[in-house]
Amino acid sequence: MRAVRILLALVGLAAVAWLLPASVGGVTSYVITHGISMEPGFHAGDLAIVRQTDQYRVGDVVAYHSEQMNTVVMHRIIAVDGDRYSFRGDNNNFTDVDHPTADEFLGGLVVRIPDGGTWLHRLGSPWGLAVVALALLAGGSAHATRRSRRKRRRTAVSRHISSSPSPALSLGALPSSLRISAALCAVFAVLGAVIGALAWSGPLETASTSQVKSGTRMEFSYAAAVGNSPAYDGTTVNSPDPVFRKLTDTVDVHFSYHGDPGTVAVNAVLSTQGGWHTSTPLSGPQTFTGPGYDGKVTLDLKALEAKAQAASAITGLPATPLSIVVTPQVATATGASFAPGLKLTLTPLQLALTGGPDTLRVTDAATTEQTAMTPRILGMNGLSITAATGRLISAVLLAAALIIGAIVLVFARRTAPADEAAAIRRRYAALLIRVHPMPAAQSRPVIDVTTFSTLAKLAERYGLLVLHWSRSGVETFIVQDENITYRYRPGTGQAAAAAQSLDADAANVQS
Repeated sequence: MRAVRILLALVGLAAVAWLLPASVGGVTSYVITHGISMEPGFHAGDLAIVRQTDQYRVGDVVAYHSEQMNTVVMHRIIAVDGDRYSFRGDNNNFTDVDHPTADEFLGGLVVRIPDGGTWLHRLGSPWGLAVVALALLAGGSAHATRRSRRKRRRTAVSRHISSSPSPALSLGALPSSLRISAALCAVFAVLGAVIGALAWSGPLETASTSQVKSGTRMEFSYAAAVGNSPAYDGTTVNSPDPVFRKLTDTVDVHFSYHGDPGTVAVNAVLSTQGGWHTSTPLSGPQTFTGPGYDGKVTLDLKALEAKAQAASAITGLPATPLSIVVTPQVATATGASFAPGLKLTLTPLQLALTGGPDTLRVTDAATTEQTAMTPRILGMNGLSITAATGRLISAVLLAAALIIGAIVLVFARRTAPADEAAAIRRRYAALLIRVHPMPAAQSRPVIDVTTFSTLAKLAERYGLLVLHWSRSGVETFIVQDENITYRYRPGTGQAAAAAQSLDADAANVQS
C-alpha cells in the first residue's frame, strides 16, 4: 500500500510537471479556441493543449503568436519554405498573412478537450473559486464528522473527564507519502487562489496606444517573349534582366499586392531629363475583397516612346532616355492609399530596371498611432504573465489541488480510522513508552477518558509519559499521577468492555 501511495504521488508530480505552462518555465501551452476558422475539428470554447517539439511537419496543427493580428492563432501547416511556415485554417479559403519560424511557435497540438476552455473559465471565475474552496472544506468536514460520530459511539468504562474530540485529520497523523501529497495540495490551492485573485481583479485586456506598421507590400516582376537568340539562354526574359528592343517591344509587368481589400488602378508616368512628364492609364479600377490582388499590365514600348518623341518635337528637349514608372494605385476600404512604383529606363536599345533587384519589392513603411486592446500583464516575483494565462493557471492549480485532496482524503479514510492505535503511536511517538501489561491495582482508582488527546493533555500537564501495551489485541494507554490512573483504549465500546474484563480477571488471579 505504501508503494502504491508513493507511486501515485510521483505520478501526480509528473503530471503537474507535464502540464506546467510555458509562461512559468514549462513547455506546455493552453489555447482556448475562438471563431470558426478550424471547424469542424474545433469549435469555439474548446481547449487545445499544445507542447513545443523539435520538428513540425505539413499537416500539423500548431499555435503561434501572430504579429499582424496581435493574438495567438492555431491553424494547420500547409507549406514550409526554408525556415518559414505557411498556415491556413481548416475552414478558411486563404492563407495566413504571417509566415513565422519554428522558434515563434507555442507548440503543436497534443490534446483537444471539447468545451474545455468554457469550463476552465467557469472554474477560474470568482464563483468557480468559491465552489472549489467549498468542495475542499466539505470533504474535510465530512471526514471530521464521520470520525466524531465514531468517537461518540464509544462507551466509557467509568467516569468521563473530557468529551472534546481530537483533530480529525492532521499532517502529523498521516503517512509520509500522504503528508507530501497533502502539502502539495495545500501549495497548489494557495497558489491557485492567489493567482486567481490577481487575474480576476481586473479585465483581461487594457487599452494602449502604439505605433503600428501597416505591413502592406507590393511585389513587381516583368517578362517578355524574345524567341531563340544568342542574347538570352531561353525564349523568355525575366526581371531584373534588361529587355533588348531588337528582339521585342512588348513587356508584361506583373504586380502582387498584399494588404487590406479595396480597389486598384494602374498608371504609367513618363518623364525625361529635360522636365517633361505625362501620365498614361494602363488599367481601370478593379475591386477586390480578399487580403491580396495579383494583376498584370502590358507595356507597348513603341507607343510610349512615340509619346516622348512627339513632346520632344515641340519642346526641342531630348526624348531619351525615357523614365517609365509603373504605379498600381490602391485605395483600401478603410480609406488608406498605397501607390508604389516600378521604375524602368527606356532607351532606343533596351528597357532596363532602374536600381537593383531589391526595388522589385516595395513595403509601406508608414506607421499610424493606433489604440488597441492589449492583454493585461500580471507581475509576480519577476515573472510576467497575462491575466488570461493567470486565470488558466489558477484553474489548473485548483483542479490539481482538488484531485490531490480527494486522493489524500480517500487514503486517509482507509488507513487512519482502521487502526487508531497505530495512528496514535505514529503521531505521539515522542510521548509514548512501551511497557509490559500492568494489572489494575484495587486501591488505585482508574478513570477512562474518551479521547487520546485528553490523555495527552493530562500527561503534558503533569510532566509524565504515556505508558502503553497490547494484550489480546487490545491496546491500552495510561497516565499515572500520584493517586489516579487515567486510561484510554482505542476501539468500540465492546472492545473496551472486553479489556476491562481482562483486567478484572488479572486482578483476581493476583489476589
